[in-house]
Amino acid sequence: MKWIGVFLLSFSVISLSEAQLVIDNVEPRMDQHGQIVDLHDGRVVKYQDRYYWYGTSYGSTNGFTKANRYHCYSSPDMSSWKNEGPLLADAPAGVYYRPHVIYNKATNVYVLWYNWYAELWDGRFGVAISENPEGPFKIVNDDVKMYRSKEGLGDFGLFVDDDGIAYISYNTISNHRVSIEKLTEDYTSSTMINGGVIDEHMEAGSMFKRGDYYYLLTDYTCCFCNQGSGARVYMSKDPLQGYEYTGNINRYPGSRTLRLNDGELRNNLYEQLEMRDSSWSYIEMVFDGYHEISQVDVGIFTGNRAGRCGDVDHPEVHAPIKVPSFSIEYLDGANWRVIPDDLVLQDESSLHIGLTLQLDGVKARRLRVKPSKDNSFDRIDVSEIKVANSSGQLQVDEMDIFLAGRSIAQRPIIPAQQTYVLQLGQGDEVAYIWMGDLWGSASDNIKGHDYQYWSAPLKFLEDGTILPMRWVDEWSYSFAD
Repeated sequence: MKWIGVFLLSFSVISLSEAQLVIDNVEPRMDQHGQIVDLHDGRVVKYQDRYYWYGTSYGSTNGFTKANRYHCYSSPDMSSWKNEGPLLADAPAGVYYRPHVIYNKATNVYVLWYNWYAELWDGRFGVAISENPEGPFKIVNDDVKMYRSKEGLGDFGLFVDDDGIAYISYNTISNHRVSIEKLTEDYTSSTMINGGVIDEHMEAGSMFKRGDYYYLLTDYTCCFCNQGSGARVYMSKDPLQGYEYTGNINRYPGSRTLRLNDGELRNNLYEQLEMRDSSWSYIEMVFDGYHEISQVDVGIFTGNRAGRCGDVDHPEVHAPIKVPSFSIEYLDGANWRVIPDDLVLQDESSLHIGLTLQLDGVKARRLRVKPSKDNSFDRIDVSEIKVANSSGQLQVDEMDIFLAGRSIAQRPIIPAQQTYVLQLGQGDEVAYIWMGDLWGSASDNIKGHDYQYWSAPLKFLEDGTILPMRWVDEWSYSFAD
């Protein structure tokens, strides 16, 4: 990581006007002594003129031991990190995870919430306070009662609204049900006002506000998984309830295929769509931005011959080709909408069918080609997909194509488990940085040395929905500090 400060000189007074942050996601972050920062599943937040990084230190353990400790590092610039030492004083023996610190302006106290287990998996929340952001924090309650305490208390996140009211988003141990609950005015306990279950089998929630919308980002249980977890986005105009799922910004729609937009229409170069459990797999296209789509071409190949291997009484090399029917959908904000037309047969041979749909400039960033349920067969071999806008055919680097559907796994884009969404900047110029632990990434196989991924600023559409992330090795951002 590098940091470049831009200074303005006026009347012999130097003031910080703008800062440029450069984030490197390839190398580990180091402290002032050249040691790898061993902090995980916490948050980075700015208090006064310094950034504070709170997290769990795992050392050389597997993370499921009573050796876990909370630590704090601070930095003036998110580049040079100073080890401020242990965060929590006189903690009873147990397994500790997920420390989050928020500041209460009314009481002028920093409040630490944490998830701990006297024995796995007897989950509970603890609360500690300090007059200083770096601690040490003194425990005021190591068994905070919540609305869903009887289901066990697991992963969580904290959020302070513009009006100073604080909320906790947390999941239960039983079925990992996620909900949001309002805290008391001093932030040290729950009001027991709970908005209801938003989803199940979730963890690692992070909540923030942008404009009129509240966001909760969470995903399926990861448990230190090397492949990472996704980031399901839920949106509402109420901090407690009314959340609607609007998409996953950290999962591919399915399995990427390079065959369908390589420009090579050749025999045997095809992908197979299948009907399983009354549901078709389908093709989803993700563009590099919005495009005025004018035409979609779908090439169909006959596929393999029918019958069993060695069936000498079956003379066909290829199965008879059939004309399938499809529907085309485009993503409108967070909703998929059907384009009211069918693909039209343009050309046909004994091996190939060419289908074309002319569109009236549908503005889209994602399209789906989905087989219709009324097809009389259970397999379709697609050999090529072409998409054109008003300027001509989209090129390979302008779109990704995926095989998608219920039976096809949606792999994470960033192989990390979410920790927090950091806000940089002030006023209307705020950037939202997604943060996650890259479990299993340390070259020396020491858990405490696993890297973290800090995303480039999230991109929001006009309706408030968030575009999917992409892995970026290094990025920079200028903002008012």
